[in-house]
Amino acid sequence: MSESRWVDDFSQAWAREYPEAADTSGLLLISLLARLNVLIEAFEQDTLQPFGLLLSDYNVLAALRRVGPPYELAPNELYTLLETSSGGMTKILKRLEALGLVRRLPDATDGRSKLVRLTEAGMRIEEQAFEAFVARTHDLLQSASRSEIEEINDSVRKLLAIIDAGFRR
Repeated sequence: MSESRWVDDFSQAWAREYPEAADTSGLLLISLLARLNVLIEAFEQDTLQPFGLLLSDYNVLAALRRVGPPYELAPNELYTLLETSSGGMTKILKRLEALGLVRRLPDATDGRSKLVRLTEAGMRIEEQAFEAFVARTHDLLQSASRSEIEEINDSVRKLLAIIDAGFRR
């Protein structure tokens, strides 16, 4: 079923089943975003599958890459940055360490803690996955012009600000 038909069916069903509902446009928007999330998750999984990575793995590798040389952070900086629990981060780091993509090193400024550093192998796989994301994104969005993408980016940023403000109330 086409996405536009799915949206129409959804809206018509709500109107039929909840005729007293004054305005379901906000709920429709959230439902569309939920559908978009399903599609994006499938895109991410398909992109990372050839590299044997989970999205959580890639997020850690990419976060380490983005901080620049020497590509290291403390685990608490990683879980705060990626909004993950400390237990979840420990699991991800153990997996990445076993794959040889990160290594834990003593923190010279705090002898009680360790730093997580991207290895050369981690750097290579992060670069390859990044390049795959860029290429697949271009393929996915090829029917949209650059100005359309910029307009959508602006709209999504506004929506994020609205939803974020709604959560903070």
